[in-house]
Amino acid sequence: MQKDLTQGPVLSNIIKLAIPIIGSSFMQFAYNFTDMLWVGKLGSEAVAAVGTSGFFLHLGWAFASIVMVGNNIAVSHAIGDKNEDKAKQIAINALAGVFILTLLYLSVVQLGYVQLIGFFELNNAQTETMAHGYLRLASLGLFFVFTTRLFTGNSNARGDSRKPFQITLIGVIINIILDPLLIFVLDLGVTGAALATLIAQFVAVFIFVSQRWRLFLGVSRQWKLSLQQTIKLARLGMPPSVQYMIFSVIAIIMAKIVAGFGSDAIAAQKIGLQIEAMTFMTVGGLNGAIMSFTGQNFGAKIYERVNRGYKSGLVLAIAIGTLMTVLFVTFAEEMVRWFVQDPETVTIGASYLRIVGLSQVFMSIEMIGSGVINGIGKTRYPATINIIMTVVRVPMAIWLSQPHRYGVDGIWYAIFISTFFRGILVTSAYYYLNFKWQKKLNYGERLY
Repeated sequence: MQKDLTQGPVLSNIIKLAIPIIGSSFMQFAYNFTDMLWVGKLGSEAVAAVGTSGFFLHLGWAFASIVMVGNNIAVSHAIGDKNEDKAKQIAINALAGVFILTLLYLSVVQLGYVQLIGFFELNNAQTETMAHGYLRLASLGLFFVFTTRLFTGNSNARGDSRKPFQITLIGVIINIILDPLLIFVLDLGVTGAALATLIAQFVAVFIFVSQRWRLFLGVSRQWKLSLQQTIKLARLGMPPSVQYMIFSVIAIIMAKIVAGFGSDAIAAQKIGLQIEAMTFMTVGGLNGAIMSFTGQNFGAKIYERVNRGYKSGLVLAIAIGTLMTVLFVTFAEEMVRWFVQDPETVTIGASYLRIVGLSQVFMSIEMIGSGVINGIGKTRYPATINIIMTVVRVPMAIWLSQPHRYGVDGIWYAIFISTFFRGILVTSAYYYLNFKWQKKLNYGERLY
């Protein structure tokens, strides 16, 4: 056990745990950010190729998270209950499950990459060819990515968020060095970007496994592989994982709608998502910290600290969301020009940031509420809300993007509206559960 989150000041514990997680998130984001900076110099077609491929890589993560999310919650509960052997058995069964799911998904991508990219109907042979090569090569790194994320989840659940940050930083530095060499010096184009990321991911997972294998998984003679245990983890992680999968599928459908407005619109959306990820990664770090904090305290039955943790995280999330809204609205065009100089792409991308930027506070409070509710194991509540509001985006986007309404901006308005209601509804769900539990317990001494 690396850090006991059931002791000490609540806010201090959360911040100390969150900062390295945020750093790790930004380092992970830096993989894509660095690729997009260099790929952007190849033109909007190259950006569109990487962007369309990226949707299917994210979908793979959502698929594998069926086991990973359950692992993170179950390990934090076991650590809070001071049951180290149970935590290790959970982790080894989660690893086996992740390997199986990754192999299944990778097979689909390698056999059906033409059909997957063809779904977007890009109507640009050069862009499609680049997307085929990028997707086939980048998908090979899913084994490395998912293993690293599983180990990161185990580390965070134990209260140690520094080690994942350090390892991810090494991978990012390697990626930054290799990107220009492979893309331009060796003239590999978008394939070079995929190869650079693949090498960096391999180095990161090698370091993580070599340093933390025994600590997280124990020795092989003590392993007890159990299908029942893996299924139990899958059930726990299924609601948020289904949410991630549906979100990824809806993102692909939304991208297809965007594709109807041309390659510039696709590139602008991809760039806008990269920039918006600054909010997602920052608050995502808080989400990870809150979930681990909640899990340990819930496992230790210190329920009052769970509620205090939620309130502390909420204040931080609102501050971050407000800051990001101001930055996106004020410096929209300047941020898009980090990646491309095409006037049409800059105009569409800046509009994306100004409209979606208004929803950053609501996205932030939704992530904090989801982190606490998931941390205690009630994963179906935020998942149900997020699934419904994500699916609603499609009909809203189709209706609002009609030429006589808002055009491509209508898609961005659909994202804003759904995110607004997600934040409101998840917050309401937390207070509903809080009220429900307080009624069952004497004088509100135990909130869960």
